[in-house]
Amino acid sequence: MFSRHNMPTVPEISFAFGLTNGLLILGILFLVYLLIEAFFLWVAGEIVVGRRVTYGESIRIAFFGTIAVVAAIILLGQFGLLISIGAALILFLLIVKGSYHTGWLGAIGVSIVSIIVAIIIFVVVIAVLGLSLIGLTGL
Repeated sequence: MFSRHNMPTVPEISFAFGLTNGLLILGILFLVYLLIEAFFLWVAGEIVVGRRVTYGESIRIAFFGTIAVVAAIILLGQFGLLISIGAALILFLLIVKGSYHTGWLGAIGVSIVSIIVAIIIFVVVIAVLGLSLIGLTGL
């Protein structure tokens, strides 16, 4: 059904496991995603802004940031990809800016550092687990 080279989509997950179980799996995956993204935002906020934010606040930022980005891309997608992604980025930066009580540069810094932290952690995890990038991507 699913091969290494084609990842399942939302409808495929729902039909493969039944609608209820598929939605439950998607909900669990979304929760795990939020917890991981919140960790990256929490670490980046500590590094860039130096403001002590709680992990709970980081989860809130990750949740509302994800909802805002998805909504902007869906609602503004008809105006072009560049406009919808630009609006999504501005909305996410507004959420980070307000949550960390910082300016635009601080919000951009938190966003960039969170990406760098994510890359570093993923590389370390891959190295520790002995996984190869070629094996993960199927290239």
